[in-house]
Amino acid sequence: MRMIVIGGGVGGLVLGRALRDAGAEVLVADRDSRAEDTGGYRLHLDATACEILARRLPPAVYQALLASSAGPGSFQRFTFLDHRLRPLLRIPRPGDGDNLLISRIALRTLLCHGLDDVVAFGREFTHHTVHDGVVTAHFADGTTETGDVLVGADGARSRTASVLAGRPTARRLRANGLAGRTPIGGDTVVPPELRVGPAFVFGPGGTIVFLSAHDPATASVDAAACREVPPVVDRPFLLWGITTVRDLPLDARPDVHHELARYLLRDWSPVLRDLVAAADPASVTAFPYYAADPETDLVPWPAGPVTALGDAVHAMPPTGGRGAITALRDADLLAEELTRALRGETTVPLAVHAYQQRMPEYAVDAVRESLQPLRWQLRLRNPAVFQLGRLALSAGSAVRRA
Repeated sequence: MRMIVIGGGVGGLVLGRALRDAGAEVLVADRDSRAEDTGGYRLHLDATACEILARRLPPAVYQALLASSAGPGSFQRFTFLDHRLRPLLRIPRPGDGDNLLISRIALRTLLCHGLDDVVAFGREFTHHTVHDGVVTAHFADGTTETGDVLVGADGARSRTASVLAGRPTARRLRANGLAGRTPIGGDTVVPPELRVGPAFVFGPGGTIVFLSAHDPATASVDAAACREVPPVVDRPFLLWGITTVRDLPLDARPDVHHELARYLLRDWSPVLRDLVAAADPASVTAFPYYAADPETDLVPWPAGPVTALGDAVHAMPPTGGRGAITALRDADLLAEELTRALRGETTVPLAVHAYQQRMPEYAVDAVRESLQPLRWQLRLRNPAVFQLGRLALSAGSAVRRA
């Protein structure tokens, strides 16, 4: 049986490996020219996601992931701050198994390890056709690939899922993002709150900033011990991401995006302004937010040889930190069901049906959770509501300490 996966992101790569390991012939096609061309900055993968990775990856690859990640001390709590960096609320995070705080480049590079016979970069998918139960994937260079199953893991503007659903599966939100990386070291001053976990910073006008320090030197596994699969170790950096309801010139140059970020925070804490100013301008980018509608059917198509996973089905903004985790759950579940079909225990349509029935049970909640900070943001645009919200968070912090 031949499986075609469109998209070599987190979910697509884990699914491709799992199906290859189960005995299927697998192609994972991605339009990027190489693994390192991935967008984004850093991901948080919780204990559920780590359990999937530990089970689906060779031990040496999982070990390299842990060595490439910031250690557990980097996420002891989550802090809410006001725009002057005054703490409003601190929420301790329970130690519940492995957690990964890892750059997207490191994660994708390591997920590709050992998949040279599976992953094909530089293949831009355009559309698919189905004839007599055979799926044909068509690519921009005029080539085609045929298989028994095709899975769209091609993101929020999925060409696979939009055809299946007869409409786009994600809608553009009012919010936009600006994000960048600031090197840590030398004269860079990192607020103490960020040494023990990430933070949300709430400011006037409904602007929210996410801050998270990343230092692989705190990893739970020594990089020097990874001899079989070398880790991908970044230099320490501060990740910052601004969420705003303002319109942004998304196609502008990185230096323009950097100036916009500095402008948006011009009246904020000088420490935060300096951190953003010290960012590598080439790292700064602007991007739109997309999300599926959690009140509608996420998979409004019949089960067959074509399905989708991850953001292609249930896109969500990065404000909840749930996108990659949910994509991994999809990949694990779909691999489980398709492996049963490979063994002759069920059919492909029944395997896809089981996946499409079970996936919304967790995906809907993940989308809702990710949208909640944006709802707060819209309310906090009102100056009076912003002040009330700041006082309420401070009161909540006082109650927690009592």
